[in-house]
Amino acid sequence: MGDFDKSRKIAFLPGTSGVGKALAKNLAKAGYKILIGGAKLGEAKASVKEIQKAAGSACPFIEAMDMKGAAGAAKVIFFAVSGSQEEKKDLLQDLQSELKGKTIIDVTTAAYLKDESKWGQTSTTHMNREALAVPAKWVRCWNTVFVGLLENPPPSDSPHNIIICGDDQDAVTDAKQLTDCQPGFKALYGGGLKYAKALDLLGPGWIVELDKNASNSMGSALAGWRFGL
Repeated sequence: MGDFDKSRKIAFLPGTSGVGKALAKNLAKAGYKILIGGAKLGEAKASVKEIQKAAGSACPFIEAMDMKGAAGAAKVIFFAVSGSQEEKKDLLQDLQSELKGKTIIDVTTAAYLKDESKWGQTSTTHMNREALAVPAKWVRCWNTVFVGLLENPPPSDSPHNIIICGDDQDAVTDAKQLTDCQPGFKALYGGGLKYAKALDLLGPGWIVELDKNASNSMGSALAGWRFGL
């Protein structure tokens, strides 16, 4: 597995606000080709102008599109939809043909967190995968509470660890490379997608203890979750 092919376009659904726009801005600065999806094309165009101004000549390509167009034109998609699980489900089902077989990096926040009885029982990524109902390569990392940290990253010599969970090796590698290219952040493999349920409860203020003795072909993995503020 080599470096991420920068000829591939990366879509952000949406890339008009929140964590989607923050990640799009960072990756534009890192020289990736960006597609900004938006429910309203005018909002997507406004986001493109803002990102172009921030990235300058570093960004080789950026375009505003509707959600369906952006999903269809990219091979890697950051799924950053906020709102209820029903809203996510409706959008995913509308994009089934566009998302089938692609790498989907889920950076959403779980809509079920107010119900503590569901903590540790499921994950927003599993819910989203079931809602899409067609094969795709899902990866879980980041979430909407990381916006402030993305906009004001830590120093590069003391990076913030971003845990990535996924079952598909190529998709995990893409997500790791798209994290490590952002100054101030370092990707850590957290195991298969079954561990995504723990990431739903994880924010920038949490400390995660990693068992460095646990590893596999995709790098160090979490062997049990221990959190503390």
